[in-house]
Amino acid sequence: MRKAADIPARRALRIKDAARYLSVSPRCIRTLVQKGELPLVQIAESSHSPWLLDVKDLDSLVERKKVTLQ
Repeated sequence: MRKAADIPARRALRIKDAARYLSVSPRCIRTLVQKGELPLVQIAESSHSPWLLDVKDLDSLVERKKVTLQ
Protein backbone atom coordinates (compact mmCIF):
# COMPACT_ATOMS: atom_id res chain seq x y z
CA MET A 1 0.00 0.00 0.00
CA ARG A 2 1.25 3.47 -0.86
CA LYS A 3 1.75 6.06 1.84
CA ALA A 4 0.41 9.60 1.56
CA ALA A 5 3.97 10.78 1.00
CA ASP A 6 4.14 8.53 -2.08
CA ILE A 7 1.32 10.44 -3.80
CA PRO A 8 2.85 13.13 -6.00
CA ALA A 9 1.76 16.70 -5.36
CA ARG A 10 -0.89 17.24 -8.04
CA ARG A 11 -3.87 19.51 -8.44
CA ALA A 12 -6.23 16.84 -9.84
CA LEU A 13 -6.43 13.34 -8.42
CA ARG A 14 -8.07 10.16 -9.66
CA ILE A 15 -10.58 8.38 -7.42
CA LYS A 16 -8.05 6.08 -5.73
CA ASP A 17 -5.62 8.89 -4.98
CA ALA A 18 -8.41 11.17 -3.76
CA ALA A 19 -9.56 8.36 -1.45
CA ARG A 20 -6.03 7.97 -0.09
CA TYR A 21 -5.76 11.74 0.34
CA LEU A 22 -8.88 11.76 2.54
CA SER A 23 -8.22 8.35 4.14
CA VAL A 24 -11.54 6.94 2.91
CA SER A 25 -12.54 4.27 0.42
CA PRO A 26 -12.92 4.89 -3.32
CA ARG A 27 -16.60 3.96 -2.86
CA CYS A 28 -16.99 6.84 -0.39
CA ILE A 29 -15.52 9.27 -2.96
CA ARG A 30 -17.89 7.99 -5.67
CA THR A 31 -20.85 8.40 -3.30
CA LEU A 32 -19.85 11.98 -2.47
CA VAL A 33 -19.60 12.77 -6.19
CA GLN A 34 -22.98 11.18 -6.93
CA LYS A 35 -24.60 13.12 -4.05
CA GLY A 36 -23.21 16.35 -5.49
CA GLU A 37 -20.93 17.02 -2.51
CA LEU A 38 -17.76 16.77 -4.62
CA PRO A 39 -17.51 18.19 -8.15
CA LEU A 40 -15.54 16.46 -10.90
CA VAL A 41 -12.94 18.06 -13.14
CA GLN A 42 -13.78 17.25 -16.76
CA ILE A 43 -10.66 17.71 -18.88
CA ALA A 44 -11.80 15.80 -21.97
CA GLU A 45 -15.22 15.64 -23.60
CA SER A 46 -15.04 11.85 -23.82
CA SER A 47 -17.33 9.79 -21.61
CA HIS A 48 -14.33 7.50 -21.08
CA SER A 49 -12.20 10.18 -19.44
CA PRO A 50 -11.26 9.43 -15.81
CA TRP A 51 -13.00 11.03 -12.88
CA LEU A 52 -10.65 13.71 -11.58
CA LEU A 53 -11.08 15.61 -8.33
CA ASP A 54 -9.50 18.94 -7.47
CA VAL A 55 -7.42 18.85 -4.30
CA LYS A 56 -8.88 22.24 -3.34
CA ASP A 57 -12.39 20.73 -3.45
CA LEU A 58 -11.21 17.84 -1.26
CA ASP A 59 -9.77 20.31 1.25
CA SER A 60 -13.00 22.32 1.15
CA LEU A 61 -15.01 19.17 1.87
CA VAL A 62 -12.88 18.51 4.94
CA GLU A 63 -13.53 22.04 6.19
CA ARG A 64 -17.30 21.69 5.63
CA LYS A 65 -17.45 18.32 7.41
CA LYS A 66 -15.65 19.37 10.58
CA VAL A 67 -17.63 18.90 13.79
CA THR A 68 -16.93 19.55 17.43
CA LEU A 69 -17.85 16.89 19.96
CA GLN A 70 -19.04 17.95 23.37
